[in-house]
Amino acid sequence: MATKLFRDEAIEAGRDRLTGTVVAATPPGSRLYTSIVAGVVVVLVALLCLGQYATRVTVRGVIANGGGIARVHSPAPGEVVEVHVAEGARVARGQPLVTVSLTQGRDAHGEGVASRLAEIDRQDQELQRQQGLASSLGSADTAALDRQKAGLVDSIASMARQKSFIGGQIALAQRDTERNIRLAKEGAGTQRQVEESRHALLNLRLDLEKLDERLMTQRESLRQLDAQIAARRIGSEQSQSQVAAQRAALAEQRAQLLRQDRLTLTAPVGGMVADIGARPGQRAEPDSSLVSVVPASRRVEIELYAPSRAIGFVKPGSEVRLLFDAFPYQKYGAGKGHVTWVSDVPTDPASLSKDLGITEPVFRVRVALDAPPQHGEAAGQAIRPGMTLSANLLLERRRLWEVFLDPVLRALRG
Repeated sequence: MATKLFRDEAIEAGRDRLTGTVVAATPPGSRLYTSIVAGVVVVLVALLCLGQYATRVTVRGVIANGGGIARVHSPAPGEVVEVHVAEGARVARGQPLVTVSLTQGRDAHGEGVASRLAEIDRQDQELQRQQGLASSLGSADTAALDRQKAGLVDSIASMARQKSFIGGQIALAQRDTERNIRLAKEGAGTQRQVEESRHALLNLRLDLEKLDERLMTQRESLRQLDAQIAARRIGSEQSQSQVAAQRAALAEQRAQLLRQDRLTLTAPVGGMVADIGARPGQRAEPDSSLVSVVPASRRVEIELYAPSRAIGFVKPGSEVRLLFDAFPYQKYGAGKGHVTWVSDVPTDPASLSKDLGITEPVFRVRVALDAPPQHGEAAGQAIRPGMTLSANLLLERRRLWEVFLDPVLRALRG
């Protein structure tokens, strides 16, 4: 029996073999999974290459007016006497705001200012009485002299009329005398008539001469009376001027005492009264603001206070995320702004409001508001000077691959 090379089972299996190429069966879902993994890898690589990481720091700040807020302080400790304005009122530059009593009724020597003011008022009243009395006496004297002058003027006018009448009589007597002389020459008259007419003419001329003398005397009296009236008026004016000078000196003395005792603080700029921290009777201290005035050219500006560790990469144009205390960002969102100015020197924290909680020197950073919070009830609400806020300052932007490879890069540099 011949030996078989293959077993019968193998030969039978070979007879039933299908034609074609054998391919390994792969589950259909594996391609999808591979595509997803590849896509994720591509996204991660793109994110690492193109993505950025921003380093931010949070600082405190306050909303200010672009033109500043004028705060009025008392130059020395005192007491508020009177407040002349109300909150929200419009004021002009130089308008009185608050009156403060600095010495509280006593001068630098400890003497009572009120008693000295009362004495000055008494002296002024006495001078006023003397001034009125002198004016009355001067008016009475002038009136009497004016009446005398009026009498002299009337007398002079009467004498002038008498002189005119006598002049007419002299002319008539002259014609009578000439007529009698002519008649005597013709034999129609007597020499006695001529003498009588001449005598009458001489008497009239004598009366005219006497009247001229009296008229000259009256006119001289009128000139003297005019000079007397002028002298009285000058004397009265001098007296009035002296009393007025004394009253002016008293007024200046009174004003000096009032300046020592009371000081009226005025508005340094024109604008709106935003806050009044003064009440009559309240103690006024130099470090406390009595009145705040917002300038008329109102422009909202944000002032941030950044410590030295947060100021290195801040420059004009840097983006700022604004978190207003009045509008919690978790509910109303955050505002946006950009840096417009960075101070070159730090600011002493003692000069800042204690409400900000700043205890180290900081740099001032001014930020222009680009967009206030826009969510919920905060939309459309006014951003007022004096509001406090926090702000996220962008310090540095880096690629994500730089962040992940930073330890390796540092090691290579080292």
